[in-house]
Amino acid sequence: MKITPNQAAFNKPQTHMQKTAKEKEDTVKTNESIANKQVDQYIPSQQEKSVVYEKPMAKPDMPTIDRLKAESEKVHENLMNLVRQLLERQGINMEDAVSGKKEVVVDEQARLEAQTAIGEGGPLSPEKLSDSIVDFANAISGGDKSKFDLLKNAIEEGFNEAKKALGGELPEISQKTYDLVMEKLNKWKDEVSE
Repeated sequence: MKITPNQAAFNKPQTHMQKTAKEKEDTVKTNESIANKQVDQYIPSQQEKSVVYEKPMAKPDMPTIDRLKAESEKVHENLMNLVRQLLERQGINMEDAVSGKKEVVVDEQARLEAQTAIGEGGPLSPEKLSDSIVDFANAISGGDKSKFDLLKNAIEEGFNEAKKALGGELPEISQKTYDLVMEKLNKWKDEVSE
């Protein structure tokens, strides 16, 4: 029997010390490259305490806004129905009435219905309309009285636009509504917050 030695068994693996100079240089470059790369780190934030009181922002009162919008739409629809019925009784369509081609005569039935709508307790009375306008202003501001001037200016602008549309002057009932709105708005501003 003859034994032949296995050459692979005599080849020892190189250790770190036995590496060539080029391999050592490559290893050093790789290690330096890794060390120079920016690494993501978690740095917990620190909350800063405010030294002043910050009033929380007021949020609009959406349920009240939605209620007022629904009421307004109902009143508008009733008013439109009153006009439609008046025109139908006279055989006039809306286009002819708006264009002025045909004269519209307010009959007794329409006059009484309109009088009820704008009269005391009616949905278009100065008292009810002024309540709705001030309630809306309060709701849209979230009750934030610091917005008083902004709200007042917007309401004044709306009444001024109505004046322009009506030839420069408000009818007596609209002027009364405006006066009540300003009175109630000022009262709301001066109320002591609870």
